[in-house]
Amino acid sequence: MISAIILAAGESTRMREPKPLVRFRKQTFLETILQNFKNAGIEDILIVLGHKADQITKKLNLSPDDFTVNKNYQFGQFSSVQTGVKNLQPNCTGVFLALVDQPQIGSDIIAKIRKNFEDNPDKIVIPTLKGKRGHPPLLPKWLFHEILTANPTLKTSAIIRNYAHKVSEVEIDDDSILWNMNTKQDLEKILSS
Repeated sequence: MISAIILAAGESTRMREPKPLVRFRKQTFLETILQNFKNAGIEDILIVLGHKADQITKKLNLSPDDFTVNKNYQFGQFSSVQTGVKNLQPNCTGVFLALVDQPQIGSDIIAKIRKNFEDNPDKIVIPTLKGKRGHPPLLPKWLFHEILTANPTLKTSAIIRNYAHKVSEVEIDDDSILWNMNTKQDLEKILSS
């Protein structure tokens, strides 16, 4: 079973409100990302919250089965990756790492990454555009132990670099895999394009 972790624990200081609650077209960032993964056939989705977790869960009416809370989110994003991986289902064979500030990545892109992983289940699958790596990566189960035992201040990219020979890059002809929305100006730019 392929799962997804949505990393949504950060403080969103530049956005000035919790990113999971920011509106993107007709839904919030988080609702849009959840829908995009479900539309791509990914049903096992775990949200990792941290900063303002209570506010987010109440506002979006999240079930306790849908999320986990990273109490150490101040250590950075990788600590949320660890929290998510620790809470995956035992039958998970691979996991997408999705950023909450990338609701523009559609289900067609997610499905293409998934297909590449299904064809190469022992590979780390990373979407690229003209050689530039983007999001969301899809990590195989054999990498979970290393993630869980690494220093929580590390970056996921540092672990992936150790396994360059195990990476499968999938070309995506869409620059949305390369950018995220950190500010209201970023959001306005994307919505106006």
